[in-house]
Amino acid sequence: MSASPQATAFNRMQQLMSSSPVPSISTELLVTADGELNRELKSFLFDPPTNPSLLKGRRIAICCTNGVEEVEILGAHRWLSEHGATVHVVSPRIGEFHPTLGLRFPPQCATHVLAIRLMENAGWLKIDRYTDEARAEDYDAMLLPGGCWNPDALRMDQHARAFVSAMYEAGKPTCAICHGQWVMVSAKILKGKRATAVWNIQIDLENAGATVLDEPCVVDGNLITARFPYDLPRLINAMVKQLVSAKG
Repeated sequence: MSASPQATAFNRMQQLMSSSPVPSISTELLVTADGELNRELKSFLFDPPTNPSLLKGRRIAICCTNGVEEVEILGAHRWLSEHGATVHVVSPRIGEFHPTLGLRFPPQCATHVLAIRLMENAGWLKIDRYTDEARAEDYDAMLLPGGCWNPDALRMDQHARAFVSAMYEAGKPTCAICHGQWVMVSAKILKGKRATAVWNIQIDLENAGATVLDEPCVVDGNLITARFPYDLPRLINAMVKQLVSAKG
């Protein structure tokens, strides 16, 4: 006997969530809240793919490091993969730190990044390629997901900044959501552009020379930005429009 649609949807949701004793961004609450953007996110996460070959042959980089917001990376990765794209998690190499810093990373950080749900540690996601190996010619689009810790560390990696700049200069969809725009700030690609971000860092975009709009998704050429996890469907839709247009 096959599972009911409700049971299937619940099972998919459970794959993105687990119980937590600390404040977290709840995928369950996000997708059940009575808001237009929340309903869009629910459909984005749980509806079956409408065209599994839509992005066939397209290669997309999700560039991140430890502290990446779980719903943003897993939601994007699943949707893009289910519509035919090859999706790589691209991350810096975690090396040794000077002992005076008191930093110690588990061995798993050499091959995986740790996802979070706001303040709660989530699961480990396998790295497919390192930022010092990533080349703009190897990808058709890139996404910088949020989570405060992730982009704050990622922006310090020279290879990540160079990769973002190269993708943008190549005219390929260069996308960021939530705090991911911090990497764009450090890559110095926002001056004179229209963009958005999570509310508390919009001032950083303004200081980088961008015209900030408080909208779910802002498209300025191949620069695509969004504010918060429930804006993810509109961000991915804008990316896909450019990918399909370029493919045609």
